[in-house]
Amino acid sequence: MTVLSAPAGSGKTVLLRSWIAEAGLAERAAWVSVHGEDRDPQRFLLSLADALRDTVTGSKLVRPLTATPDLDGWAIVEWLLHDLHSLSDPVWLVIDDLHELHSDRALRQLELLVMRAPVQLRFVFASRHDLQLGLHRLRLDGELTEIRAADLRFTLGESRDLLDAAGVQLPDPALALLYERTEGWAAGLRLAALSLAGHPDPELFATGFSGSERTVSEYLLAEVLGRQPKQVRRLLVRTSVLERVNGELADLLTGSSGGGRILRELEQANAFVVALDAQRSWFHYHALFADLLQLELLDTTAQDELARLHGAAAAWFGEHGFPVEAVRHAQAAQTGTWPAGCSPITGSASPWTERPPPRTICCAAFPTT
Repeated sequence: MTVLSAPAGSGKTVLLRSWIAEAGLAERAAWVSVHGEDRDPQRFLLSLADALRDTVTGSKLVRPLTATPDLDGWAIVEWLLHDLHSLSDPVWLVIDDLHELHSDRALRQLELLVMRAPVQLRFVFASRHDLQLGLHRLRLDGELTEIRAADLRFTLGESRDLLDAAGVQLPDPALALLYERTEGWAAGLRLAALSLAGHPDPELFATGFSGSERTVSEYLLAEVLGRQPKQVRRLLVRTSVLERVNGELADLLTGSSGGGRILRELEQANAFVVALDAQRSWFHYHALFADLLQLELLDTTAQDELARLHGAAAAWFGEHGFPVEAVRHAQAAQTGTWPAGCSPITGSASPWTERPPPRTICCAAFPTT
């Protein structure tokens, strides 16, 4: 099994389609895309059966199935296992956007199919967050390949290649700034390339590129922030005054509890929240996502309330031995501006915050045999 788990816009679907095409697996790969309305286990399992039957090998083994009131997902799984037990040639079952499957029963039925499938049936799942499929057993057996956000993150050289393909030429300093702002995020780079193409001053645009740029903010609002519950959205927006946040600070700025748990869940869900330490106690937001959150905060929060948020942050940092951050937020509370070096427009990182550089890991995880 191969699992891709990464945020929206990381290039998961593009990677899978490219792999299938370049490896010549079009006739041996059963492709299923899950949609947000897929809550019916029967319909989901039938779509798997149909996709498998559309492959060259599966067309000879998998029986046609029709939805009926007395046909449940467990029966479909048993029939698939029976039909595929004599599978002699490799077939790949590729399920894209598996995070959209909102049925625990369907996930349990999929888990059964995974655990009992013949060895020639290979699985490739793409999701925005880790799946609750008992994959730890496959991991222990060495049968699981995991591709995560760091593996899909563009390198500086790959970012230049993407811009070159779009006909955009940038000097090295401007490219480095754009790469730092996007943190190698595929969709961010692609949106930047689209905006830069034909721009009268590409270098100026690139150096000021931020999450407030229309195409980026629309994407992040629709695919990330807009999908969060009201409580989570409020936490994200109010804590965007910070360059780094923990559970205690989140509770302080929201007047609620459970901030640490929410931050850990967001990080686990690849919702552009990144842990800064191994204990997952401190977090920061992706630079472009932070820009969007800060813009939302400025649009929805009165100036005196913004000052109170900075004041509360200043007091907390001062009490816990972080004098530089305490002073910065105290100054922001007094002047009614953002802390120096942390503009809500440019999103520039504050000089007093330790932010680890993006990691890039190259991997080749899709065998053809």
